[in-house]
Amino acid sequence: MSGLYRLEELSSAQARELMSREDAIVIIPVGSVEQHCEGPLGTDLMIAQGVAEAACERVSGPCVLAPPIAYGFSAEWSLAPGTVSLSLQALQLLLRDVITSLVRSGARNVVIVNGHYGNSPAVEAALRDMMPSLPPEVAVVQVNYWEALELDVGHASDAEAEVMKALGYSVDFGRCECLQGSPRGAKVYVRPGEGPATLRSPARGLTRDFIGSAVAEAIEGALRAARGSRRPLP
Repeated sequence: MSGLYRLEELSSAQARELMSREDAIVIIPVGSVEQHCEGPLGTDLMIAQGVAEAACERVSGPCVLAPPIAYGFSAEWSLAPGTVSLSLQALQLLLRDVITSLVRSGARNVVIVNGHYGNSPAVEAALRDMMPSLPPEVAVVQVNYWEALELDVGHASDAEAEVMKALGYSVDFGRCECLQGSPRGAKVYVRPGEGPATLRSPARGLTRDFIGSAVAEAIEGALRAARGSRRPLP
């Protein structure tokens, strides 16, 4: 039995039967709702959902696609109308509770497919914190879609628009203020602004098939690596 199954459409018994299989993967898309210049507030959420679905269709075993976590850590755009930002602690606790519930239901392979760069530290911290308490047979990993595609998507950029196009959306982010990068070896943080900056990056020729295959490969590779590192302590 393989293919894509939506968690919300399964019965409790079906969910346990599927998720407890050794080759089954449970994917949780995690996005954000934040200003993207003149584009959709839900850009990162739409990408996370689309990428997760495309990858779920291409992994080798059965794949259970969980409902997305729509809101993320978007403090930098918190003054922009329409932006909904969780605190860092709230996002970490939400991730922990969702993953714990899935593991309790039988999930053995859980993957966070992240669509928003700002979520990365919260996801990483949550997974690192809960890792010691996970059963040895359980693997939980994070896959940032832009890293799987080896793509610098920036924010409200041409590259991000190309990803959206490949997933079936037509967007125009318009013109945005340019963002200067941080110097090497340092990280610069700015106060919240009313509108986002943009980073232009080429991403021509992307297709949904390519995105799904690349992210599926990253997922399966990450799970293999996680399983290889999960050894009981002496």
